[in-house]
Amino acid sequence: MEEDIQLLDQFAGHALQALIAKSPFFDRNGELGKKIEKDELADFKKELAKTAYNYAEWMLVERGEAIEWLKNSPKYKN
Repeated sequence: MEEDIQLLDQFAGHALQALIAKSPFFDRNGELGKKIEKDELADFKKELAKTAYNYAEWMLVERGEAIEWLKNSPKYKN
């Protein structure tokens, strides 16, 4: 269980990096990007983090299916 949580966090971190890289730049002062209110910015960040964990959850699902496939594949059986 602990390993799954650590892996989930690791996957979410990688997903978050990609999501941030593709996100519009928001700025509370409107100097560098699109002006946005403090509450809107907090909501945006929260949704971004939620999306990253959603991607991470699906990566764990796929990882589990890939491991099962490998266990049952004659090519990879020991």
